[in-house]
Amino acid sequence: MNNSFVVVLVAILAAVAAWKLKPEKEQAPQQAPLVSVQEMGALVSLKVNYANVIEFNERVTQDIPWTQWELRFGGTRVLLVARGECLIGTDLKLAQYEQSSADTKTATLVAPQPKVISARLNHDAKNGGSYFYAMSSSGIVALVPGTEQQTKAMNSALQKGQSELEASCARPELIEAARKSAEAVLVPTLSATGWKVAVVWR
Repeated sequence: MNNSFVVVLVAILAAVAAWKLKPEKEQAPQQAPLVSVQEMGALVSLKVNYANVIEFNERVTQDIPWTQWELRFGGTRVLLVARGECLIGTDLKLAQYEQSSADTKTATLVAPQPKVISARLNHDAKNGGSYFYAMSSSGIVALVPGTEQQTKAMNSALQKGQSELEASCARPELIEAARKSAEAVLVPTLSATGWKVAVVWR
């Protein structure tokens, strides 16, 4: 065996040995899966169907000049059967991790309180939406706007119905239900990444 072959063989064996003995690079600690949460955007966790009966009276009056009094000429009374829905959700783009441990893969996710994302009355009476009755001393009848006063009364009743819908959907018990529903989605989703995450609401 010539000397040059021996030198090459020794160099190869030395390189192999050095490669096997070289310590592996430590992997960077895995971060908590925040991006996967924020990419969800607005998480709608509760849908509420709303129904209510609202009475509204649009009075016809005339001010008496130079006094604090007014003359009443009657009015239009309407009964609104209000129907609609609202969506309650959380803006996860504002969520942040307060504590996290890459060693134990545990983290605390601080999320903003759920809020009403949308609330609207359904104005389509033919498809299960809101509808009106005209009220008088003789009873109630289905109302189709025929005068300016009736149209004004109906629009005012709809505005009142919209305000009551928004207030109804912001009730504390519904916000609490939205929190629980959101956690039921977030916790399993984050657990699938290998992390154990506790959700805190602020």
